[in-house]
Amino acid sequence: MLLASYTHRVDRGSFASVIALLMVLSMLAASTPTDHGFKLLIDEPLRKEQLGGGGSLEEQCGSITFEDMFVYTRAEFVIQVNADWQSANVQAIAWVNWTLSDDLRGSMDEFMAEIDPNDGGDGWVSTDEREIFRALASECIEHTLTRIGIRDGDYHRGGQGVSWKNTSWEEDGVQIEEFNIIPPRHSQIRDCTSAFGNDCEEVPIAPDENRDCDTDILASQGVDECRIQLWMNATMNIPGVADSNQFTLVINASNMSNAELEFTFPVTENLRLDMWEECEGRDVSDEEESPIPSPIRGTCLGDGSSIHTLEENSDGSLTFTVLPNADILDWPSGEDLFADFTTAPIPVDNPPEWTDSAPPDGAWFPSPSGGQHVWADWEDVSLWFSDEGSVTQLDIRCTGAPSLQLSEGAARSWWAEIPRGGTAEVTCEAIDPAGQSTGSRTWNLGVPFSLSTSAQTLSDPHPVTISPTSNWPAMVIEIGLVQEDQSSPISTITFSEENTVELSSSNLLPGPIGVWVSVIGTDEVYSLEHVYDIGLSKESVPPVLAITNSEWDGAQWSMQGQYSDPEGESVAFSMSVDGSQTGSVSSTGNTWSTPSINFELWSEGEHIVAVEGCDTSGKCSEVSQTVNNSHIFDEPEPVLPTPSEDGNEGGLLPAAGLPAVAMAAVAALMYGRRRG
Repeated sequence: MLLASYTHRVDRGSFASVIALLMVLSMLAASTPTDHGFKLLIDEPLRKEQLGGGGSLEEQCGSITFEDMFVYTRAEFVIQVNADWQSANVQAIAWVNWTLSDDLRGSMDEFMAEIDPNDGGDGWVSTDEREIFRALASECIEHTLTRIGIRDGDYHRGGQGVSWKNTSWEEDGVQIEEFNIIPPRHSQIRDCTSAFGNDCEEVPIAPDENRDCDTDILASQGVDECRIQLWMNATMNIPGVADSNQFTLVINASNMSNAELEFTFPVTENLRLDMWEECEGRDVSDEEESPIPSPIRGTCLGDGSSIHTLEENSDGSLTFTVLPNADILDWPSGEDLFADFTTAPIPVDNPPEWTDSAPPDGAWFPSPSGGQHVWADWEDVSLWFSDEGSVTQLDIRCTGAPSLQLSEGAARSWWAEIPRGGTAEVTCEAIDPAGQSTGSRTWNLGVPFSLSTSAQTLSDPHPVTISPTSNWPAMVIEIGLVQEDQSSPISTITFSEENTVELSSSNLLPGPIGVWVSVIGTDEVYSLEHVYDIGLSKESVPPVLAITNSEWDGAQWSMQGQYSDPEGESVAFSMSVDGSQTGSVSSTGNTWSTPSINFELWSEGEHIVAVEGCDTSGKCSEVSQTVNNSHIFDEPEPVLPTPSEDGNEGGLLPAAGLPAVAMAAVAALMYGRRRG
């Protein structure tokens, strides 16, 4: 539909229109036009991969809505349901005013830049671009989601197997017309060259500071000369109505504002509006994949910003007008509008009644602690009553002692100042618009138990004592230790007196620990779920390091080992030699390894090589080994030559050679005793 809405995450207009215009380009490239029209541009559903997803024009446009394509200042829709209830004629007009019209022209220029960088992206928009827009807009809108559902039978709010998004645009049944995309009397209009042989004119995407888009209109008149208007004529298929005596009309009004939808239904005797609901809060950030919740009829709390009117026409038909008002700032919180119509007589206005889901007289409402708390939220309260009309129209009245400070919150949840160490009574009833009552029921409010422990440092298992408050009935609770996304095994107990439970602390990491408690709801005791802080914390245990091997490779020495951390935390390693940090330790799996250390660079003697491992809690362990590198510096004793006998020389070396031998021996001895 044409809607006055804004973008989410990406520029919606760019998203849909780029898809459409890229499809045009692919078709232009595949064929040469033989006339000045655009019929050839949309004959084939060619597939293109673009914008993160491929598919035909139908597939790409079929996942968006009209409001994803354009931003409007205001829009009006007239939806005339035909006599057979199988289709409706839709006429729409939308205004794009002031700078929003500049944005639209700018988007068209950007689209052309994607198609032809030589033509688009120049800050001007031409009649060629306008004609492409008109041709493709009609084709794309035909496949978009209508955001309207009409289904007969029992009143519904969607849910499993009941989709209310069941209407669609008729094939070849959408026409788009425009006014003033190219203002003919624009002060800056100029001629251009048409890619199709047509007469061509173009204007800047944003006018100058005078905004003179019509030279025949004086600026003093205050007219928005650059405005754009869009018209849509379409046929909407309605496959969900075979019996018009009872049906539900639904509008997804998410991000809709400044729009008016006028539905006129065929003459149907005694047709009336039975219930109108404004249901807010649905997550529409990923609408097509997220399951659509099914609220219980008559329980939706709206802020009243979306309104409706119902008028009977002179021919007996009904006109139902809706003015949605869902602010874009609320995205991704969506809004669905439900209207139930019927020809059944208006039921007798009986008093409202308590349902089977309502707590019986004398029931107990537990709170986790004393002070201001919500003791009953609307999600539960709305199930306690039934009436001919919407439960939201009932006046829920609760009374009690002044110390309770009872109050109904903005979301119709009930608050009270819960007493510490005792209980207090509250009496409630529901009154319908006619002043009729359900009758009252009285319940008890209080804190059912307290938790304590004998030690704040966590052990495994760890004792937690549950001490009941006097006068409370026996309860079944589930209890366990939790920490952010981690939880330990849960224990289930039934208790009416003090009880100490040994709770497993497996899977928990060092840091603060909470105690999760869930009171199992019964007819007598209402449910409660809470995480209690009793000062528990788990201390970190240092990682365990072990040396598995060390080895020499020439003058190079290295060491390897294994490690583990009891809490499963990651471990970072460092290394030192004689207390000086050096090198880095690598780790893989549960093993660590030092780099090779060249001990020729260290003095001769013993050295201590230490490896330290620290976990993310800052707990550290260290292993070390003493390394003696003296062997690197040992040199072999030189071998002295032995006297040789020479038959020609007649015996030993000459005596003159002895001093030289002695000097060599002394030198060798000195060299062997040198220090590094």
